[in-house]
Amino acid sequence: LTTKGEGIAELGYWVGVPFWGRGYASEAAAEVIRFGFEDCGMHRIYGCHYARNPASGRILEKVGMTREGTFRQHILKWGEYLDVVYYGLLREEWLQQSRAGRTVSTTARQNE
Repeated sequence: LTTKGEGIAELGYWVGVPFWGRGYASEAAAEVIRFGFEDCGMHRIYGCHYARNPASGRILEKVGMTREGTFRQHILKWGEYLDVVYYGLLREEWLQQSRAGRTVSTTARQNE
């Protein structure tokens, strides 16, 4: 979680190939979001991914974020301009999801 302004933070993650598909990123992202809203008092948390990596977008959706848009050819990586897709979550949305039991961390605890 990186603060980007008053009450705003960016969620970022990287997962090594041997650990893909095990739910680690979703569970960790959910806990970082909880920390951001509960412990740090954030108003908004956002995340992004390269458009060519839709699995990362599914993680952001799974933790309750809403797709907000695509910045076309926004990042130059290895000589190629890549599209970046942005997602966001507001504190009040997260609170509603938490009360309804629709957060990843809540679901993980219920399945233990």
